Order: sequence, then C-alpha cells, then structure tokens
Amino acid sequence: MPTGYFFFSRRCAEGIMERSFVARLSVVRYFPFLILLQRRAIIGLWLALLAVAPSLAAMGLTFHVDDMTSPAFQAREITVSLQGAALEVRVGRLRIHGHRWRQVRLSCPRVQIGKEEIACPHGVLTGIGRWPLSFYYWPRQRRFVLRLAPLPRESWRLAAHWKRHGWAGRLTVVHGRLRRWARWLPTRLPKMTAGTVDGVFTVSGGSGLTALHGTARFNGVAFSDASGLHAGDKLGGKLRFAAQRRGKAWRWTANADWRKVEVFWQPLYFAHGGQQVQASGRLANGLLQIDDGTIRLADVGAVAIGGVWPLGGKRPRVFSVRAHNVDLAGAYKILLQPFLANGVLGALRVSGRADAVWRYANGATQEFDLDVRHGAIADRRQRFAVHGIDADAPWSRTMQRQGRLRLAGGQLLHLAVGPVSAPFAMQGWNFSASRVEAPLLDGKLVIDGFQANKRADGWSWRFHGELTPISMKRLSHALSLAPMHGALAGVIPDVRYQDRRLTVDGALLFNVFDGTAVVKRLTLLDPLGLAPRLTADVDMRNLDLNLLTRTFAFGHITGRIDAQVSHLVLSDWRPVQFDAVVRSSAGDYPKRISQKAVENISALGGAGAAAAIQRSFLRFFDTFGYDKIGLSCVLRQGVCRMGGVANTPHGYIIVKGGGIPAITVIGYNRAVGWDELLNRLRRITQGNLQPVVR
Repeated sequence: MPTGYFFFSRRCAEGIMERSFVARLSVVRYFPFLILLQRRAIIGLWLALLAVAPSLAAMGLTFHVDDMTSPAFQAREITVSLQGAALEVRVGRLRIHGHRWRQVRLSCPRVQIGKEEIACPHGVLTGIGRWPLSFYYWPRQRRFVLRLAPLPRESWRLAAHWKRHGWAGRLTVVHGRLRRWARWLPTRLPKMTAGTVDGVFTVSGGSGLTALHGTARFNGVAFSDASGLHAGDKLGGKLRFAAQRRGKAWRWTANADWRKVEVFWQPLYFAHGGQQVQASGRLANGLLQIDDGTIRLADVGAVAIGGVWPLGGKRPRVFSVRAHNVDLAGAYKILLQPFLANGVLGALRVSGRADAVWRYANGATQEFDLDVRHGAIADRRQRFAVHGIDADAPWSRTMQRQGRLRLAGGQLLHLAVGPVSAPFAMQGWNFSASRVEAPLLDGKLVIDGFQANKRADGWSWRFHGELTPISMKRLSHALSLAPMHGALAGVIPDVRYQDRRLTVDGALLFNVFDGTAVVKRLTLLDPLGLAPRLTADVDMRNLDLNLLTRTFAFGHITGRIDAQVSHLVLSDWRPVQFDAVVRSSAGDYPKRISQKAVENISALGGAGAAAAIQRSFLRFFDTFGYDKIGLSCVLRQGVCRMGGVANTPHGYIIVKGGGIPAITVIGYNRAVGWDELLNRLRRITQGNLQPVVR
C-alpha cells in the first residue's frame, strides 16, 4: 500500500501565526482518487491532490509519497508542491514497463484552482524529454483532459471521464512521431526508426476494461532490427480496430490497408502497396480465435484465413487457408521464390491460376487441396520447361486420395516432351503412380512403379523404366550437336533417391552407335543443388567407328572400338576425375583410317605426335590400314596422363600400323592439361588445327 506524509502552513494577515502539522497516512484510504493511480500511473497522484486543493489554495502545500507500486509501474521519492499558483510534481525514480528515469518533473507556473475547474494551461514535463503540456480537471463532472505537444505540429490529447458506473478515455493523436514511443515495444520486435501516426483511440469500462476501438493513419514508417533480417521503409496505410467485452470473452474486428509498402522480412520482400488484412473473431481463455479473415496481396490474390492461436504460443491449435484464383506468377515471385533461391527451382518463369485449401491441426498439416489451371513453368537457364499444366491433388494426411497431373508438353535439356497424363495415388506422405509414359522426340520415356514418401530425414523416391528407340539424328539436332547416326534406346533399372543422393541399383543399358553402353554404380549427389556431383563407371562395347567418326567430322575410320571409363567423377557436370581407356574391339573386321583421321589423331597427341610416314608419301593415299587403335587418359587434378596401345622408348603408340599401306601414329606428350585437351578436340572438329606429320 503506498504511504507517505504531507505538510502545509498558513500565515495570517493579522499577525504572525503559523499552523502546521505532519501526519502519517494511508494514501489509498484517505484519497479514493488514488485507486485510479494503480491503473493510470502518476496522473492519479496529482488528481487526488487537486481534488482537495481548492480549500487550500491560499496555503503552501507539500505532499510526499515514498513509494507507489503496481506490476507495470513504480514511482519513488514523489513530492508534490503547491506554492501559491505554482504547482510542481517531482519523481525521484520512475519505472514503467521496465523503462527507468530519474528526476522527472512536472511544472505548472500558473495553475488555476477553483471549485468547478482545475487547470494548467502552460505546463512543462521534463526528465523523460522536454514536453510542453496542458491539463484540465473538472471535479464535479469528473472529466480530465491532458495535452502533450512535444513539437509544434505534434500533439497527443488524452480525455478521460468518470461516471458512477463506468469510465471512458479518448486519445487523439496529430502527427505523432512513432520513434518517440519505440522503447515501449517489446525488445524482440524490430526497432521503430521513423514515421508518424494520426488517429483516435477510445477505451471504456466499469470495474475493468470493456471496450476499445481506434482508427489510425500511418505515414513514412520505418523499422529495422540489429540483424538486418527484418526491415521496412516508407510504409503508409490505415488501421481500424474494435473490441467489445461480453462476459469473459472479447469480440474483435481489425482492418489494415497498406497503400505503401517496402518490407523485407527474411526471406520475403514486399515492394509495393495494396496489401490488405481484414479479420474478426473472439478472445477468451488465452486463445485468439479468427472466425473470418481475409488477406489480399497485390499481384497474388485474396486468401481467406481462420483458426485458433494460444496467446504467446508459436503454433496455432487449428488454422485454415483458402485461396481462390491465385495468380501463380505473383505467388511464385513473392511467396515461393525466396525460399527456393538456392535450388534448381530458384529461377523460373511461372504463369497460371490456382485454388488451394490448407488445414492445420494437432501440430501438423491435415489436408492440402491444390487445383492448378493452365499453368506453365520455364527455367530461366533453359534447362526445362512445361506448359499446359492442369493438376488436381486433394491430399489428406489420413485418407487415401486420387489425383491427376496433365501436361500439354514441354522440353527437357532442349528435348521435346509430348503430352503427359499421369494419375497418381496419395495417402499421407506416400505417393505412387503405376505407369507414366512421356513422348520424347520420336521415342518414349516410360516410368513404372513410381513411389515417393516423406520421412523425418527428407524425401525419398524410386522407379524403374525404359527408353524406347530415339533417332540419334533428331537427338543431336535437339542438343545442337554434330549430326549423329543410329538410335538410342535403353533399360532403366531401379532408381532410388534418398538423403539428397540418387543411386541406380543395377546397370543402365543403352544401344548407341550400333554397340552397347552400360553405366554401372551411378550415383548423383545433390541433383537439385547448385553443384551436383556424379560418380559412375561406363563400359562401351563394339561401337561402330564409321558411325562415330562421321558424327564428329573426325575423319573416316572403319572398325570397332571398346571404351571403358572407370572412377568417373563429375562436379557441376564437369569431369574432375576418371580413368579412360579406348581400344580396338576384338574380332575380325575391316580396319581402315583416312588421311584426315590420321592428321587429327596426330594433332590430338600434341606437337610431339608424329605419323610414321613421309608427308610426300602420305599425299598419294586417302586411306591406310591399321592393326590397333588405343588411347588412354588418367585424369587427376586437371592433368591427363596419356597412354596408347603400347609404349615406345620416348612415347606411346596411338595407331599401330597394319596392312598396305600401313601407318603408325606415335604420341610423345604424356601429361596434357584437361582444358588444353578439350581445346584440341574443339579445334580438330572445327578444322583449325594442323598436325605435325613426319
């Protein structure tokens, strides 16, 4: 209970006589107005004093209070002094909501005290700042008005009215500076650094608060936090709210219209105005209930929301979202892309419309229903594109549902993909599709037994399938490569994805250049990341050299070769390690090599490579016989260690002669930079490299 003492004296005009006394008292007991002090902070102190002041106007009056405390307020060393027409209130130490000040003083040099009105038209508050103020109190009407004017254009006017069965308050703000009150916000929120507010706020009640509402207009609002992850600038808009107590519950409504917005809230960025929020609901038993809410985002659309949220809790008990006819382009750019920026889906062009329903309860998503119409997705890096997307995915955590995905067409790495219709089943986080066929150029990619599920450590999926024959000529044209001949077909064994790692159980088998290519131990780490890493072993048998050399304009070679690439490692799709060996295939078949091929092989071996035949003799023949062709490269740390069919004292044999006329090509550079080797191949195919021929 706050306690204190007071002292007053009076000098009579008739003579020198002083009457004084000091008494200990209970402030709340003798001054009922101070009950209000516990709720209205220090204002109640001088209201109580001024209520008895008219009868003491001619006296010098000093009033002391040692301590006044409530859960959110504490004032110590309080002195109220009335000397003639001068009123002064001093507070030695003041604490409000954790904020502390010392030597706070209210000065009113010409206080007007009467039975009908007590007024301070020209007061000053110091210690918190230096704020001019005025106040008026009408005891009979139980009305009070306080006006603060920190700056010439800024004012905060508080009006209060007490009745027998209730009270009411009204705060009117004109050009109020928000930065002035930033310290009152919770420290976990960003700090207000600029902006003004104009508005009217009212409260009313009886034994407690029963109603409040307000309207406000904000301009030039700016805020930020120390981390820089949350910031806003040049915010402007309107806010309206109202709340009415009914029994133990509150009914409330709120409406916010932000006509100017520039907000960064990691990782989201809102650069334009037009954002609106409307909501109404109930507050009771520590639960905030949203019955009817709507969020309108510029360039996205309207979303209806509802739910129940514990006050101070991090998660809702129940929450639902309904979106109708949302613009997918805006939704991707504003809401999705910031979360996908570092992945394969981080740079897309998106279009289309969608409806969505999301229901959350018991700490998890219970239902998510997505309906996409006329959608399109295109990778800005031109790796893939899909158009004509129509999807129906009514997902449920507990119930089995059927969905369907339709694609009008698209392209994958410049390969045309035809129409796809894929029905699929869902139950919880388990998805499956029995068979999906996707036309690919003049062939077809078939995926069988697709299964996917989400676990605590992320997504995993698996499938198997096949690739029906695709024309190599069409494939090479689509990939902007030199024309190839033959067909590409293959069998896809069990493919698995888990822990960001894609693995192939078994061997991928392809038919290419009239031979076979088998890929074993294929693993792809982080396939959707910025730097995927692939490892594999590749074994190719009986490739037709005629088809192969015609494809790459290398010159003409007849025969067949085998190629083995073991310990292959690609980082971001660039080779960083492998052991590669190319050898003539076993068997009896024609073996001829053209003059151009000899020159190109010699050039590939570098300046030290030589053909064991005189230049003058070389020009008389277009083709030569050979016994074996072989070349090897062991790539480590960007350097290729070269080898051939056999070693010589000073080099290695690339082409071993045989038949008439015979020719042998010898290489002498055993260590070649990988980038240099690629440049040689590039110049050979462009016809710009001249070999050294002896």
